[in-house]
Amino acid sequence: MSHSLVKYSIFAKPLIEMKFFMKRLLRQLILNFTGAIVIFFLSLAWHSSINIENLERYGPVIGLYFIVHFFTSLLYRKYETDTYYPRMQLYSLYFRSWMISTGILLLFIYVFQYSYLSRFVILTNIFGLFLTEGALLHLYLLVRSSTVDIDELPNATKTEVPDATQIEEALAKKIPEIDPETLTELGEDSLYFLSQALDKFSGKTMIFNTTTSFNITSRSGAGYTKIVNLHRLNDVRYINKFLEAINEKLPMGGWMAVCAETKNQRKERLLRKYPPLLNYMYYSVDFFIKRVLPKIPVAKKLYFFLTRGLNRVISRGEMLGRVISCGFTILEEEKINGLLFVVAQKTGTPAYNEHASYGPLIYLNRIGKHGKHIKVYKFRTMHPYSEYLQEYIFNNNNLNSNGKIKDDYRITRIGRLARRFWIDELPMFINVFRGELKLVGVRPLSQHYFNLYSPELQEMRIRTRPGLIPPFYADMPKTLEEIQDSERRYLEAYFKSPLFTDVKYFFKATYNIIFRKARSS
Repeated sequence: MSHSLVKYSIFAKPLIEMKFFMKRLLRQLILNFTGAIVIFFLSLAWHSSINIENLERYGPVIGLYFIVHFFTSLLYRKYETDTYYPRMQLYSLYFRSWMISTGILLLFIYVFQYSYLSRFVILTNIFGLFLTEGALLHLYLLVRSSTVDIDELPNATKTEVPDATQIEEALAKKIPEIDPETLTELGEDSLYFLSQALDKFSGKTMIFNTTTSFNITSRSGAGYTKIVNLHRLNDVRYINKFLEAINEKLPMGGWMAVCAETKNQRKERLLRKYPPLLNYMYYSVDFFIKRVLPKIPVAKKLYFFLTRGLNRVISRGEMLGRVISCGFTILEEEKINGLLFVVAQKTGTPAYNEHASYGPLIYLNRIGKHGKHIKVYKFRTMHPYSEYLQEYIFNNNNLNSNGKIKDDYRITRIGRLARRFWIDELPMFINVFRGELKLVGVRPLSQHYFNLYSPELQEMRIRTRPGLIPPFYADMPKTLEEIQDSERRYLEAYFKSPLFTDVKYFFKATYNIIFRKARSS
């Protein structure tokens, strides 16, 4: 392939997308501007007369209103878009954009004391815009219904799964409680996945489309071994209580299927939903409100009071971690139609974690001297509930050359940066001051990692306190076996000469960190 063709393949698609976006933008601008001018002059003529004085009095305020409304129209991508919106969703987009721009106008009038303006003129422009756009929308829907073929839409995709009607009929026989509307909302791929999952396990199935644990606990469940909830966990106020109720209803070995929209899936949806630039502006605000505020202790209560926990943002790690913490073993996970579906089996009782941490400072349970469990303080680098995922993700991802899990999606982007420069480990000095850790020593391990070590090395490890700077940075081992050999050499030397060994390893580790760029991951 020539260089020019390579350049064309890289830039052609974005340029074509921008071209179609500019056409839609121009079309929307013309419609807004024409409607605004007509409504404005009609309101003045109806109220009194069209003259210079009235134009100077009402022009700036009404002009501001229509500018604001234009940008809210851009935000919600009204009129014609490259996405096929259902009828009721389009009505919702129109109404919400109108409400937002109207609210901004009324706030502007109140703050800057424009109360002397005629209410008749202001309200005529507000409701005139609403009725005009409603008429345009109705006309657009009439045209679309007579010309659009769903198979010809840009985003329509062909799947090789069985016909939706066949899947619905099959599911209706297995789980007759599903209503047709829910079947339609789930989509063909989701229905097919559930149908296949139901076939893998025997027994009776209970199907729910609920967000409250009461609906699960109040249902008679004798003889049922499978529970499927079709409503996404993002709208469940108390997710753990909800999963605990499912656990209580199922016998040991029973299984459940739940779904949620993950953090990354939400980001993809929002970036597709809004135009370029505005989509990232909207996503930034959404990220702050839905991800940052719930992690601030003071703002957390206010956030859940205002939202009631609806439409919360859940990462993949948090969702899977919550499932495991509530007594389940994950059997299968699948991303379908913007949702993550999880099939899990009941293998135990819930952990009933009443003190799950969302804040920046967390503590981790680690094995200390004499096998005593200690709480090691760190800055958060992983999504909440990630500690419950360690065994599951280890079995699926294995270890990298640093002795840590490969492609660990539990770690946040900020967390990777913090680990690279050991920022996350600064609070561990609290453990040093409390006498639970020392400056140089073997790494404080979780119970899962501790169990991976040989019994001999386990006995050697619990004879001394763990440390902030492990032998890893001195020897730079590549595999778990090499890491164990490195720690064994350190411990044997430490038992003979504690002070000399720690000083030696401290300077050797410092040299590797500064000159050989040894880093945590």
